[in-house]
Amino acid sequence: MKHWKMILFLIILSTACTMMLSGAQLAYDRAAAMFNVRLYGVILDMFEIEVPEDTTEQVFMENFETTTVGSTIYYTSKIKEPGTVVFKSEGSGLWSRIEVLLAVTADREKLFGMRVLSQAETPGLGGRISEMEFQESFSGVEIRPQLEIVKFASQPNEVDAITGASRTASSLEKIINKGVAGMDKAF
Repeated sequence: MKHWKMILFLIILSTACTMMLSGAQLAYDRAAAMFNVRLYGVILDMFEIEVPEDTTEQVFMENFETTTVGSTIYYTSKIKEPGTVVFKSEGSGLWSRIEVLLAVTADREKLFGMRVLSQAETPGLGGRISEMEFQESFSGVEIRPQLEIVKFASQPNEVDAITGASRTASSLEKIINKGVAGMDKAF
């Protein structure tokens, strides 16, 4: 029994470490649930679906079906604009990662909508991709053969670029077309 202090110390230390790891997992699970509720809220807003307070997840589950293909999660609308598929796509911008939420119509020919979820591009230039006016300009734009972001949009598959943000626009175009190509493979 010479080493009883050492054994007691190791038991206490392992118990403390186990509790810390359990707490970290609980915090991660809670943060993931909060992120999902935020994402569901953005999708419901895109579809102009009213959500009573504290019922976002329930309303979302009533209106969308979830399918996972590879590492991408696809949300298919069941009630409003049935068959419209919503998914995330991301890639490199000029200064940071850009993550967007894309909604493609049931016929897979046009964008129903686009929302920027995260970006850290130059404020006043590339950062303007987060402005609702720019995001709403993607609604109804054809994605075949590919969506293009150009200086002066004149074709059904073109969107006006933001002046002074050509690299961000080019990156966003690639991110959208990559996401659409992934959706084409999944469906």
